[in-house]
Amino acid sequence: MKTAIYTRVSTDDQVREGYSLEVQKEYLINYSKQQGYESYDIYTDEGISAGSLQRPALQKLLKDAKLGKFDLVLVYKIDRFSRKLKDLLELFERLESCGVGFKSVTEPFDTTNAAGKLMFQQLGSFAEFERNRLAERVFPGMLKSVQAGNWHGARYSPFGYTYNKSAKLLEVNAAEAEIVRLIYRLYLEGKSVFDITEFLNRKKLKTRNAKQFYIKFVSSILSNPIYIGKIVWNKFFYDKSKKTKKGCRYVKQDPSKVITAKGKQAPLISEQDFYAVQEIMKSRCPKRRRTNPRSYLYTGLLFCDKCNHKLYGRSIVSNHRTGKHKLWYECSGPRHHFVKCSNRAVKSEDVEPIILGIMQNMLESDRIKDSRWLAATFHKAGTNQPISDFLKIDPAGLKKELEINRQKQLKLTDLHLNNLLSEATFKEKNGVLRGEEEEFRIRLAGLELLLLEKENSAAYLDKVKDFLDSYDSKKKELDTAAQKQIFGLLFKKIIVKNCVGNAAANSRIVPFLYEPFQKIFEGLKNSKNNDKRRKKSTLFYKNLRLPNEHC
Repeated sequence: MKTAIYTRVSTDDQVREGYSLEVQKEYLINYSKQQGYESYDIYTDEGISAGSLQRPALQKLLKDAKLGKFDLVLVYKIDRFSRKLKDLLELFERLESCGVGFKSVTEPFDTTNAAGKLMFQQLGSFAEFERNRLAERVFPGMLKSVQAGNWHGARYSPFGYTYNKSAKLLEVNAAEAEIVRLIYRLYLEGKSVFDITEFLNRKKLKTRNAKQFYIKFVSSILSNPIYIGKIVWNKFFYDKSKKTKKGCRYVKQDPSKVITAKGKQAPLISEQDFYAVQEIMKSRCPKRRRTNPRSYLYTGLLFCDKCNHKLYGRSIVSNHRTGKHKLWYECSGPRHHFVKCSNRAVKSEDVEPIILGIMQNMLESDRIKDSRWLAATFHKAGTNQPISDFLKIDPAGLKKELEINRQKQLKLTDLHLNNLLSEATFKEKNGVLRGEEEEFRIRLAGLELLLLEKENSAAYLDKVKDFLDSYDSKKKELDTAAQKQIFGLLFKKIIVKNCVGNAAANSRIVPFLYEPFQKIFEGLKNSKNNDKRRKKSTLFYKNLRLPNEHC
């Protein structure tokens, strides 16, 4: 029986409970040998809490379990796997569905019977209880530590400091500190955040990650009280009621719960300069007018033809007397990426008729209404299997089956060469295996193609089909939600060409659509051009008078 050994430890666990990763590994390896098990691999998560399932080694273990690489998972204690009962049960079910067993070597229970499952759940409950108790004990300790001036920050220390782990102190980074002082000096001299960011990048100064400075980064430096020797803690927290794909949403804390204390780190800026900067920032900050985010329908789709950066939406006052605003799209290159780009902005009112006209023509197309192209895309690589079923196939499993097939062919060939199998039997059996191999290859090639091409994926086709089924061609206008839904289905990107002279807006807008919409669009465009030519020629011959008609 092949076993996977899983070990995990956080710093607190190691200090409090006294068992390290080495202790766990040694114990589990010895246990595996005593039982006569074969160890497949050791999966280790070091310094990671058991409160989350997003652990690199754990995710790799689950992936390998799905591929059938081992038969049993061994852990030192059940809380090494998870300290949350819900997560523990979920992990157990996922392993069970893969045909993989689970065993805690220091807590003997048999999960194949009702009594063992009850014990498993009880131990999981105690693990979760211990985690909650730990959180209750840790928070007051951290609070006292912050009030004493210790920094309890995030993954990285603030720009201008490095964290000395042994001394538990923020120490001044001379090179970064000089840049911080420069930023404050330039701002007090009257420079804007944009001007400072551009100046730093022009001087080829880099952030800690050897990247260019950006506006948000400079703004955060100008507003961070850590540079005057203060510590601000508990400003944000993870809201468990707001779930995201990776866990919980990181939101602002109630101001009354935010802790501000005098820190132990050396200040880089005087309090007088810091508060002077805050006053200037407050006076410069314009009163923000809340704009409906749905107004910018094309943000993320429009790209500059000159510098290849995205265009972003801006609301600009077009009439100061009435306060009327107009929406524009301008290149983000000069403002956000500090590249020189002379491509002019375009009005939303000029872009919309062009794009909506394309959409309306596409939806009224007979080819779209018939949806015959959908039927063709549901069959790929010589198979009649629907895409929704086709994408459920595991590529690794398919490759494994292909390898088994090859090994069978090799063994069959060896038997035939050693005169242990007649030629007729060899041809019959080998023909079947060759047919299976060809089928595996076709299915694998088709699957890889579908995974690579978004427009041929099941999710994309389902979205298209759902929209076409619900679309009402009698509607005179499309609501905003419907327009945005179509944009994600039709357009890959929309290029805005550089304006030459007083070029019309329609000559600057070049859309690129997903297939088969691109072909349909090109067909409609050619059809319109032909209609125009026919109208011109008809008008010409209608106005043409022959010489004998004057007589």
